[in-house]
Formats: sequence, structure tokens, C-alpha cells
Amino acid sequence: MDNEHDCGCNKCCPGERGPVGMQGPQGPQGVEGHQGVPGLNGINGVDGSVGAVGPAGSAGPQGATGPQGTTGPQGPAGLNGANGNDGAVGPAGLQGAVGPQGPAGPQGQAGVQGPIGPQGVHGVAGPVGQTGSQGPMGPVGPMGMQGEIGPKGDCIECPCNCEAGEFAEAYSILPQQLAASPGPNLAGDVVLLENTIVASPNLDLSLAATQGKFIVNVAGWYDVAAGMTGTLNPIPAPLPVWTLSLFLNGVIVPGSTFSNVPLSPAQASNEITADTFVYCNVGDELTLANTSSAAVFLSAPILGTNAQTNSAYMKIILLRKGAK
Repeated sequence: MDNEHDCGCNKCCPGERGPVGMQGPQGPQGVEGHQGVPGLNGINGVDGSVGAVGPAGSAGPQGATGPQGTTGPQGPAGLNGANGNDGAVGPAGLQGAVGPQGPAGPQGQAGVQGPIGPQGVHGVAGPVGQTGSQGPMGPVGPMGMQGEIGPKGDCIECPCNCEAGEFAEAYSILPQQLAASPGPNLAGDVVLLENTIVASPNLDLSLAATQGKFIVNVAGWYDVAAGMTGTLNPIPAPLPVWTLSLFLNGVIVPGSTFSNVPLSPAQASNEITADTFVYCNVGDELTLANTSSAAVFLSAPILGTNAQTNSAYMKIILLRKGAK
């Protein structure tokens, strides 16, 4: 049947929508249709809220090592780690070369005195010191016993027509150092006598002060006496004597050597006196000389005296004129 529509056309148009009918039973599953053409992407919806973190998935297999990246900038220095335990002591190294000597250290404190060592070997005796000053004079000894009366002598007051005698004496007050004798019976230095007391015409003492000579110009027997005060300095060991002797024309006069010995370096002098008979010819020369093996020092002592002493003297008296 044809229905006339308000549109004024002759086509069939649907009528008004009827009420929705009851839900029919579900039909059987239709055959799956062909895949439709994908529609255009819709507009992105508003982002939903972040859901809760799901549980961690299991670790996937390790991927292949990627290529090494470029070295990054050096990071800041890390904190020093704790010191490790000391390692075991290694074996001793080889001895090194001796280093240069270091500067001297400060003076240490004096140590405790050690025990006394054993007695050393006795050393060689040192040289004798200089002669000390003369000690004071000792007290005068007691007077000796009276000697026996001698035999009656010649009358000296009888008239005499004899010739005048020959005599002379000279002395020294100066200190003198006499060199040692060079050998047996040889003269060392000669004693000089600068002061002449007297000299008879035939006894010449003009060289006594410079050469110590008494020159005899009358032949005959003479009594020659001499004295001197001296000592050795230094005093050798073992202790020797010192001697002086008369010489006639440079030859020692037999029996004219007298000696003394120093007892201490403190002694300023010892005395020697000699008295000898000597026969002299005209022109003979008498001298007094050192015959010691060491130098002799003559001196005129002054300690303990108020008078001038002598260091040496010699005098000569003619006893008998003529031939022997």
C-alpha cells in the first residue's frame, strides 16, 4: 500500500519510531567478518592519572656490551680510605754505601769516672830543673878538739940575705859557664880571673883576665893553689862528679885534679880547692880548666852572706929557684 508523505514525494519513508521492544534472545555467533580498514587515529584523550606501580618484572637477559663511550670528566677525589693492616716485614735489603759524615753533635755530658787503671810503665826521668836559690847557712858546728903542738920550725926572725920571692894571685867574682872536656885529660873551657891582687916582676898575669894564663919567667919549683865554687846544671843520672885541673902549657899536671859532687839541684854551688907543687921553666904557662864530662857552672854565692864571694881564684909562690 502506498502512503502519502508530508514531503510530497512518492517515495516510501519510515514512520515514527515505535517504542523499544523487549530484548530478544541472543542470536547465534555470526561468522567473523573481514578486518575492517583501520579508522583514523582519534584525538588523544586526556591523560589519566598515574596508576599504581606494578610489581617488578623478572630481569630480562643481559644485552650485548655496547661500544665504549667517551671518557667522562674526572670526578672529585674520593675520601681517604682507612689504613690497611701492616704487611709482613720484607727481607733486609743490600748494605747501602756509607753516607757523608754528618756534622758533629753537641758535647755530651761528662761520663762517670771509670775505675783507676793499672800502674803504667815507669817513664824516663825528665830533665833536671834549674838550680834553686841557695838555702840559709846552717848553724856553726861545735869547736873541734885542740890539736897536738907541731915540731919547732925555723927561726923566721933570723937575718936573711936571700933574694926577694916570686908570688902572684888573681880571682874572679863573675859567674862562668865552662864547656865540658872533649876527652881524657883534655882541657875544656879555661877559668878566667879578671881581678889581680898582686904579681911579682917575674910572674906575668896580663892575660889572666882574657885567657886565664899565669906566665912564669923564673925557673923553679912553685906551690900553685886554686879554688872555685860551682855545680852541674842540669844534673844527669847517674849522679856524676865535676872536676877542675891545672894545665902546664896545655898538658894536665899530674895530681892536680880535684872533684866535688852536687847533692841536690837546690845547691847553688860546691867548692873545690887544690894545692899542687909544679916545676916550671922560663916561659911556661899555667891555666885552670874544666876536665868534667859535662859543663860546669861557676858562681859567686850571695844568699846568706853580706860580703862579696869569689867564683874562682889561683895563686902561685916560688919555693925554690933553679933546676929540678
